[in-house]
Amino acid sequence: MTTTASPGERIESPVLDTLLSSGLRLVAVRDTTVPLVEIRLSFPCLGAGEEHAATAHTLGDLLLRHTDEEQRSLPVEWRACELDSGRDVDRLGAFGYASASGIEQVLRVLAERLARPHHPKEVVLEARQRLAAQVSISRGDARWTALAALLRRRHPADALPFDMPDPELLRHVEPADVAALHRARIRPDAATLVLVGDLPADIVPMTERALAPWQNDGPPAPAFRAPVLPPVPGEPALVHRARSAQAEILLAGRAPHRAHDQRPAFDVANVLLGGEVASRLSRNLREDKGYAYAVGSGVEVVAQLPTVMIQLGVGEPHVAAALAEVRTELVRLAEEPVDEGELDAARRLLSGRVATAQVSPSSRATFLSNLVAEGATSAWLDTYPRRLASLTPADVRAAARACLHPDVLDVIVVGDTASLAGPLDEFAELNVRRYARLADVTSVTPSHTALSAEGTR
Repeated sequence: MTTTASPGERIESPVLDTLLSSGLRLVAVRDTTVPLVEIRLSFPCLGAGEEHAATAHTLGDLLLRHTDEEQRSLPVEWRACELDSGRDVDRLGAFGYASASGIEQVLRVLAERLARPHHPKEVVLEARQRLAAQVSISRGDARWTALAALLRRRHPADALPFDMPDPELLRHVEPADVAALHRARIRPDAATLVLVGDLPADIVPMTERALAPWQNDGPPAPAFRAPVLPPVPGEPALVHRARSAQAEILLAGRAPHRAHDQRPAFDVANVLLGGEVASRLSRNLREDKGYAYAVGSGVEVVAQLPTVMIQLGVGEPHVAAALAEVRTELVRLAEEPVDEGELDAARRLLSGRVATAQVSPSSRATFLSNLVAEGATSAWLDTYPRRLASLTPADVRAAARACLHPDVLDVIVVGDTASLAGPLDEFAELNVRRYARLADVTSVTPSHTALSAEGTR
């Protein structure tokens, strides 16, 4: 549970989770393994449109950046620490580590940077050119194309969040745009700070002192919540990617929230399906049939929603057969009892992952930051193993039926439509929507009857 900090609050439990007077959420864990402190600071920054994504991408890059002249005047504790910043579709953040002896001074510089940002025009110009070049390369990846197509399917055009923006839009971000977004989003009452390491016992008053210059400026910006459309499982999107000998298949749908009663059973189902090396999909598609060179299944938070992502890299001649096998495995998991041996192995693996996530200050800080970002509390760590242990095969089957059945998943295929359209059209139960370009992908609903200009089967 999150509480409001008292002036002299000290670390007395394994995880301190409290609100500072500014509204900043502080999650602190004392770990004296090494004389360092891991730092994870995050801000929600979801928004609609590529212009927002371009500005947020630039701000994420510049959040902690100083000019060479500024850097020389900073205290040695800051110059010795390792801190970077960045942005994904949901969040802006800063991450890294500092020496335990210098943590208060590092937080003071951080507060000054957040309270009084300085983004000279030449710094913004350099950043936007560099980011545009990086994004141009990343957007060429088939996995990114599949994710971008999924976002276009799930959200109405006027409320569409973007992962990586158009490089041309990045090249036109202005310093005033970055400053305005900083003022709106980089606020203590919207932020979470996770500190793990050799912390002083009086971490709360120390953090209050260090971050005192950083205060909320006016009322908070209205929270943006992207409306989500239902999946269209019977209408896969086939997105053209020229000269592609390999294809990317993405199946995606809603996953239970971390704190949801069904999440442990879902996690077991996901592990059995594709969440580990010896999973059913890996054995079937890689080892037995040789259809896929990459197979994986996991949960990512995408536009504030826990999302199951089943991803396969497949040779183009095998796309239709691979998709058929995936659908068969999904149905089998949802309708047939799980063997007790499989269930026990999955339980042990998941328990081991939670333990492994806490073996070092770095991994623990990242794990806690992601946990909090999903809306869970640190108490999740105490209850999850017990919830896993109480699962039955029927629980796993019910979770698979609710979240992993073909009837509840969107399907995106990225590859050469000239090679793939014919084999995919042989699925009598599917109505394949073909798109010549990613930009042509639009949101559709089961009741949507108007065909796109590219047509369907």
